[in-house]
Amino acid sequence: MKGGLVAAILLSALALRIGEVQGTSYRPRNDAGSYLTLASYIARTGDYSLSHNPGSGAGGTRGPSAYFAPGFPYFLALVDIIDGHETRRDGAIHPARISQAVLGTITVALIGLVALELFGEETGLIALVLAAVYPVLIELSVTLVAENLLTLLVLATVYAGLRVRRARSARTTYAWVAGAGLLTGLATLTHENAIVILFPLLVAVWTGRPRTAPRSLAAPALLIAVTVLMVLPWTIRNAVVIHHFIPVSDETGITLVGTYNVASASDPQLPYKWRIFYGIPGERSLIREESTLTEPGISDRLESQAAHYISDHPFAPLAVAYHNTLRMFELEGSFAWQASASAISLPTNTARVGIFSFWALCLLALAGAFTKLARAAPKWIWWVPIVLALSVVVVNVETPRFREPIDPFLILLAAAGVATAVGRLRGAPVVGERRDAMPARPAQLVEMVQRLA
Repeated sequence: MKGGLVAAILLSALALRIGEVQGTSYRPRNDAGSYLTLASYIARTGDYSLSHNPGSGAGGTRGPSAYFAPGFPYFLALVDIIDGHETRRDGAIHPARISQAVLGTITVALIGLVALELFGEETGLIALVLAAVYPVLIELSVTLVAENLLTLLVLATVYAGLRVRRARSARTTYAWVAGAGLLTGLATLTHENAIVILFPLLVAVWTGRPRTAPRSLAAPALLIAVTVLMVLPWTIRNAVVIHHFIPVSDETGITLVGTYNVASASDPQLPYKWRIFYGIPGERSLIREESTLTEPGISDRLESQAAHYISDHPFAPLAVAYHNTLRMFELEGSFAWQASASAISLPTNTARVGIFSFWALCLLALAGAFTKLARAAPKWIWWVPIVLALSVVVVNVETPRFREPIDPFLILLAAAGVATAVGRLRGAPVVGERRDAMPARPAQLVEMVQRLA
């Protein structure tokens, strides 16, 4: 595989994404607007909390905030500082969208890199092409959603986990384990449900035998320790500023009650579709009090309400998981995906193209799942998208946003299927390359392109 070809694919991926930015209008809505507001405040003051005044917290609460995980707002704040637009209304939206196109291109490179590690050069190149032109990744690259950064970090973490198993010395092994922990921590600070990827990663790094020997336990212990150390400064910040133990975010109550309530359950078009608490009938008394409550205070109250609803309806989590799984696979009708697209300002026609391309990808991935390439891959790899999916289906699924970290794994399976089919057409089955003998090197984007070449 020639370096020029890899570079051309990545440049094409960037061009497609920047072209989409330039060719589409965009109005930040819902979370995107909050991200921009937080980013501008961080860029100007260095402080995440907007103020201690009534109405400044999530849902109109008072006091400092920890509602949104800090990773994405701080990333956008860095963009604001670099481009010189430190106020939300002063041209900051366009540079922020360009930054998402860049994140999307790096994600394409990482998909190719992970495929290279798993399956070899030919399949790596196929995965790179599929990721570059996949409409869902292109359309998300021009919206302001935290999942753009999360997807990149999840793939980088998976790559680090893959490198652990072929490190040639204890020093490089621990370096890659520490890198995986650092990236897991960053992913968790971007979206707190990302902590679930720690479980398959523990399988990836726990390679020593016997398992309970001190030397064997060193790698998983290091992975957990570095992950915790990455998250700890933010947890300490929350304890000092908000006076509560909040590891990452205090969104739990608002998130849970938005799904587990009578109104959401009885919605005839979108059963158990999440809604913000002040849009739930019967919450008028709480709405009158919200400006006197802190975020942790309202979260605790709403969390109790959600728990009470679940205790009265013990099968509700199963119903939520069922409907959210349908929505994840775009199988609950056009009203569902149109509502999800509207929530992140995706045009209907763009979203429709993404849905058809997603279904096509699913068919390719299903075929790829039965290939020798896919079966030969480490099993923990396929648990990453499974645990990510499980972490959202019992609460809330909006597509394609919440599915974004999962789609790259479908691309990996699809690439395995295409590579196998191409090999059969040539009369020579595709066999993944063994990469155990190659020395480990630092994981940087320059190396990604060089190794793909």
